[in-house]
Amino acid sequence: MRKPLDIRNQLDIFNHGPLGLAQLAAKHREAAEHALRSVDQGHFTARERHDFHAGEAERLERLAATAAPQT
Repeated sequence: MRKPLDIRNQLDIFNHGPLGLAQLAAKHREAAEHALRSVDQGHFTARERHDFHAGEAERLERLAATAAPQT
């Protein structure tokens, strides 16, 4: 049985350069802050949603740092 494709790591090199990754990370930071202000919805709690978005923001920031041109 094949493993399902993890599309989180499938970034478009033209749209997800260092600047694009930093912007995407900022959006995840905003979503994390919003999750803490909102009530629990559905299966995930507000804390779980916050932790997910904060983790994604950190992952994207690391990717942006490694994708930045070295001077």
